[in-house]
Amino acid sequence: MLQDVVHDGLNLDDALACLRTHGICVVPRCVSKSEVDSTRAACVARVDVPNDTDFEDGSYRRVDAYKGTAAAPNERVYHADCFSSAAESFKHDATLKAVASAYYGSPHSVHVCVYERHRYNEIPVRGFHVDTFECSTFKVMLYLSDVTERDGPTCYIPGTHRDAELRRRKEDEWGPAVSLADPSGRPHPTNFRDEELGDWLDKQVPVIGPAGTIVLFDTWGVHRGLAPELGTERHVLVNYYRPGSNLPRSDFGFDAAADYKRYAVDYKKHL
Repeated sequence: MLQDVVHDGLNLDDALACLRTHGICVVPRCVSKSEVDSTRAACVARVDVPNDTDFEDGSYRRVDAYKGTAAAPNERVYHADCFSSAAESFKHDATLKAVASAYYGSPHSVHVCVYERHRYNEIPVRGFHVDTFECSTFKVMLYLSDVTERDGPTCYIPGTHRDAELRRRKEDEWGPAVSLADPSGRPHPTNFRDEELGDWLDKQVPVIGPAGTIVLFDTWGVHRGLAPELGTERHVLVNYYRPGSNLPRSDFGFDAAADYKRYAVDYKKHL
């Protein structure tokens, strides 16, 4: 149930307890409407340019098809903190860094803050998955618009972040899977089939909330984005955390090979 993971205000101890139990913590109305509205407007102005663009301030706009599959493309602007003071504050928020650091027991900080716009597309979105087998990673989303079930919210299965056997079987026994109705037919190593998740599917939670909501989650938990309905949009900022204090800006979304090499990850496993 969504109410099991919702907290009134961002408190370090409450967020940690929720994350350790469920893998996700939701804090509604954490950012004011005026900040959300101005940030969304600045981001939309960047994503609405007609072609992928490298901006002079260091941000860059990309429309990404998911790693060679035919999953619905993501409209993204990377390093939104380069042009938005609110995004910069979100990226460097001390409490969020403290939560990530305490959750993993070592200093963590943000290597990229990304704006994403999700809209209806005839191509289906990616199915349930984990981000990696190698390590748990941490994301925090900030909703820049009201998100209902019609707007394609993130959907999370609480508790799966602690199911090491589920991940082991996916990697070692079940193997890669194709997202449902993906016309490319290309499997991905961390995609799950419904039958593999079994009873876990009954526990999935669409993460709805008003603009200004913050969603903290462990990407070892099984998750997916739901498909937005025709005429709806979801606008979010996403902080990506990695080990280290005050990390340099990454090449995430620009040069995947260089980015993964910098952080000593075998990027070929993620392509």
